[in-house]
Amino acid sequence: MNQVASPQGGFVNGLRHFGRGLVDFRFKQYLSMQLLPLFYALLLLGVLGAFAVINAAAFWYSTHAGFVVLALTPLAMAIAFAVVRATLEFLVMAYRIMETLHRMDRIPEQVDNLNSKVDGISAHVDSFEVKITDIQTMVDDVTHTIGFLKPVSTIGGLIKRRRS
Repeated sequence: MNQVASPQGGFVNGLRHFGRGLVDFRFKQYLSMQLLPLFYALLLLGVLGAFAVINAAAFWYSTHAGFVVLALTPLAMAIAFAVVRATLEFLVMAYRIMETLHRMDRIPEQVDNLNSKVDGISAHVDSFEVKITDIQTMVDDVTHTIGFLKPVSTIGGLIKRRRS
């Protein structure tokens, strides 16, 4: 089903999938993994905006407080970015665990299906045993015929032995 002929075709197919996911009121598709880069960018912009507001408020309060907050801002932003990233990674891991559990829920059904196939095969084993003995008899007959024809063919010079 991967019929992406060009990057733009892939983009258009992605938009269609995204659009179908938006109107999926039964939540059969999860868009959160597709939207995660957008969420991440928006959260980082929100952190930047929050620190800009905090710095502006600190400078409004006093110049000294503004410089102190401005000096601490890079460290605080790094911590905030790390917390946002860790939170989103946790959500991704939870999503992947959910997918794995969903696949594991289907294992009993697959095993039952496999059991029914094995039962079907074992039901036909007796008929296969009869066919195997018939095949063995035919193989024995062919072997006997070849054994009979081998001396005849060497006498007539039909088969020449290879010498290494």
